Amino acid sequence: MSSSTPSSSAGGVGSADSAAPRRNSKRPKYSKFTQQELPACKPILTPRWVISAFMLVSIVFIPIGVVSLFASRDVVEIIDRYETACLPQNYRNDKVSFIQNNATDKACNRTLTVKKLMKQPIYVYYQLDNFYQNHRRYVKSRSDSQLKGRNSEDDVSACKPEDMSNGQPIVPCGLIAWSLFNDTYDFSLNNQQLAVNKRGISWKSDRDSKFGKDVFPKNFQNGSLIGGKHLDSSVPVSFHHFSSVII
Repeated sequence: MSSSTPSSSAGGVGSADSAAPRRNSKRPKYSKFTQQELPACKPILTPRWVISAFMLVSIVFIPIGVVSLFASRDVVEIIDRYETACLPQNYRNDKVSFIQNNATDKACNRTLTVKKLMKQPIYVYYQLDNFYQNHRRYVKSRSDSQLKGRNSEDDVSACKPEDMSNGQPIVPCGLIAWSLFNDTYDFSLNNQQLAVNKRGISWKSDRDSKFGKDVFPKNFQNGSLIGGKHLDSSVPVSFHHFSSVII
């Protein structure tokens, strides 16, 4: 009897341990990668090694820097700000009225002095200040599907507030097209008119895929408030989007 009692108690303890639920360990699986025990190269940065490395980098990049410096010196850039100089004196405090008044002469002559030889081709760019083109509402106000083909010219759901005019869809619609920059430039040298090329300067992928050749302006800038340039209804929208200046 005495010998059977311990065996019974031992069996009870064993059955209790086997019946208890095992706890899931949160310890991650061991690997040399997670424990950062992978073989690594730890060079000793001696003065001789550092000086040699800097000398090698200098030998490679100093000639590149010299070539880039001389190339940048050959670039001739002329900047002319005319937003105030081309305004009549009585309109300088009210620029919006000058823009909206069709009776005022908008032509302006500026004389630019070129101090260094400018090689062809000469590119002409314009810069707009205080123009928040990254505003979310402005960026979304356009219709890519409308610009791709004539069959989607009624897709103006994302173009508000410039989506409809007199119950008809505006092509191109949206604030981006409505605020199209409308300054034009002519250039002359010694009283001789210089030819300006506005073609072949855009990405081919944009011309062929992004803007359709059968999309023509309709009901554009017909509202009371004119935001920018008027578009010729006989010229595809793709040409207006890609117009720029090369001399």
